[in-house]
Amino acid sequence: MQLIVLRPDGLCARLPLWAMAASGGVLVLLMAAAVVAAYLVGQSQREVVRIPVTNTLDPVAVETVEREAAREGLNHLVERVVALERQLSRVDLRIRSVGDSLGLDVADLAPETGGQGGPLLEGPDSPLEVHDRLLALEHLLSRHSAAVDLVGSELRLDASREALSPRLRPVEDDAWISSAFGYREDPFTGNRRFHSGMDFAGRPGSEIRAAGGGLVVFAGRRSSFGNLVEIAHGGGLNTRYAHNAEILVEAGERVEAGQVIATMGRTGRATDTHLHYEVVDAGKALNPYNFLPDRD
Repeated sequence: MQLIVLRPDGLCARLPLWAMAASGGVLVLLMAAAVVAAYLVGQSQREVVRIPVTNTLDPVAVETVEREAAREGLNHLVERVVALERQLSRVDLRIRSVGDSLGLDVADLAPETGGQGGPLLEGPDSPLEVHDRLLALEHLLSRHSAAVDLVGSELRLDASREALSPRLRPVEDDAWISSAFGYREDPFTGNRRFHSGMDFAGRPGSEIRAAGGGLVVFAGRRSSFGNLVEIAHGGGLNTRYAHNAEILVEAGERVEAGQVIATMGRTGRATDTHLHYEVVDAGKALNPYNFLPDRD
């Protein structure tokens, strides 16, 4: 078989088919040879640039890096120790301030630290020593802080109790004591009887005030007390306001010290207009005179 090829001059050329096949085979072989040659050249270049991996670090450089890292760690520990010592100083100042406000010796407020000792050293020679100092400071600071928090909590509790404690005069200034606390002649029978409160005589309808802040636990009629208001001040301490003309609060209501809770009257077992004022601790009657601000 022959392959007819059109030439540029318009003539036709006849090429045998086996010649075309041989030419194609030679071209393929040349291309394959070029690919193999390129691969071998690349491999030879990789071998040239490959550097054997060996341990070439300078021991001096390694020691320097380690020393710098140790110094940085030690500096961090020292900075933490300094910060804790400053905190401890501030806590000590708080303890002294609390002691001064209470008139107490600072030593009474500071926590027991226990026995201490050890060799005298010039300073922290190693991170381990600084770390031990850090732990000791953290422990001491925790104990001092706990002591201050405890004292502060007690002070706040005392202030709260003081705010609720019945310390105010429950009547207006023009009222006067008509009967004191203790044994007396009963105004109805003339017999000697114990009087569990203090009587304040005054104008009908004059204001009755809570002697301290607290919770109204009773507001209503109660036998010989007449119209009664009872306020709980916490810790078992209650005050009672009896013989009122009108009650202005309800049971379950919270009242502030000095708040008007009733008006003066003569309800119940009373000979005339007055307030029967009681202070009781866990049900036991106390002398209200000891709770008056100006000791009427």
